[in-house]
Amino acid sequence: MAWIDRQTPQGDEIFYDHIGYFVPDLDAAGAQLEKLGFQVSGINTQYNENAAGELVLTGTSNKLVKLTRGFVEVLAATSQSALADQLKQMLARYQGLHVIALTHPDMDRTAARLSEVEIATQDVVRMRRKVTVRGEDTLMAYTILRVKPGAFPEGRLQILTNHTPENFWLSGEMDHPNGADRLTDLLICVEDVEDAVARYERFFGKRAVTMAGMRTLDLDRGRFHFVTPETANAMVPGFAPPALPYTAGQGLGTEDLNATKAYFRDAGIDPVCDGDNYFCIGPDDALGAYLLFHDNAVEAPWIALAERN
Repeated sequence: MAWIDRQTPQGDEIFYDHIGYFVPDLDAAGAQLEKLGFQVSGINTQYNENAAGELVLTGTSNKLVKLTRGFVEVLAATSQSALADQLKQMLARYQGLHVIALTHPDMDRTAARLSEVEIATQDVVRMRRKVTVRGEDTLMAYTILRVKPGAFPEGRLQILTNHTPENFWLSGEMDHPNGADRLTDLLICVEDVEDAVARYERFFGKRAVTMAGMRTLDLDRGRFHFVTPETANAMVPGFAPPALPYTAGQGLGTEDLNATKAYFRDAGIDPVCDGDNYFCIGPDDALGAYLLFHDNAVEAPWIALAERN
């Protein structure tokens, strides 16, 4: 996998930034993530900055799981807005992974590139979130460009710039009892793999390759696999997508997989698949999607799972 071991991209690099669950109840979702061994933030209310510099509620709030590389969020609708309505519509399809977020250092260049390849996007937004860092009140500041609803039915696809990373990745907030430390490979289940791959090639500005029979796209940090339900079922016995397309599973690297396995054993959480270099939690335990914990030395964890037989 292409892997630049840095939290934020530079130049023309594009990183896989984060994945997001849509849930009906942030507190319940946060409690389940804590049971899975994650350190989870409190509820963060989200705002956009308008042209007058005023902060306006987005209609959604989140809880965060910050990793050494990337992060996971859970999102819920918490007031009335078009963005909240979009969340509710996707949540009606299934609870699970819906936000797929990349990061690039320049949104003007990104917007121009996406326009050139005729990808329909929403207006750029300036998201702000109030935070306290080392006792001082300040803001997290992002510029976010999202595709128009329906253009990528796999979820809310977006690309962003984090202008204040020093206010986000704070010491002690990336330490998790389960040992997870990085966001790696995403597994997306679709009816027509080549159609999906063609769309994502345009969005990513990258070309797909084939790995172990799976169509794969690499970013400068992070990887995306596209599979049919039949392929996914061969990888994970009993695989049953709640709908198609379905963002089916997320890879999470860990420095000590044996310690990760010991955590889940002690927590009474059984895997759906367990190998020397991976440990996969099923959707019933993991808020609607598979979580594939793997040794950081494993270059392609979903491929390792597919080849286990």
